[in-house]
Amino acid sequence: TGDLTGDRSYIGDNGDMFEPLDLQTPQLAVGLGFVFAIAGAAILAHALWRKRRLKAWGEGESRRFEGTDSRGERPDAPKDVRIETIAAVIALVLGMGGIGYGMVGQVHQNDVLESNTIAKYPEIERVVPEQWRGNLLEAEVTTTDGEQRKMRITFDPDTGEPSIQGDHPELSESQ
Repeated sequence: TGDLTGDRSYIGDNGDMFEPLDLQTPQLAVGLGFVFAIAGAAILAHALWRKRRLKAWGEGESRRFEGTDSRGERPDAPKDVRIETIAAVIALVLGMGGIGYGMVGQVHQNDVLESNTIAKYPEIERVVPEQWRGNLLEAEVTTTDGEQRKMRITFDPDTGEPSIQGDHPELSESQ
């Protein structure tokens, strides 16, 4: 236990100083959120149309809706409209929740990638993401001396460790 010269497993690698990035969940949440929101809006529009049709039939104005299906004439139609409205609201809430969760996740991801990049390259002050291609980020980077550059940065999918692509001798990796 006193001899540490042979066993170096207690020394962590640089991966321990980086926070892993989740590159998929925010985009997936936003995409599914839009699907649910659009479906909810369509269901709600249909429910409102059916409610209006039921009201017109109740007032004896059924001629406006001739040629439409007769589901509104059933005795349980008002219950169906309520169920459809509730389902639409649930889908809209899930959609808006997914979009919100994805947007918050994207902001967090941008903070993490900036933090990871600054931790490895102390000369960098700010990272503004422009476009992702897998785990490669094209970004506008601001250095501590105020210079702005376009750079390509890859991130290790497991550790979140960034690596700037190309030749940039002015940037040194912190150890």
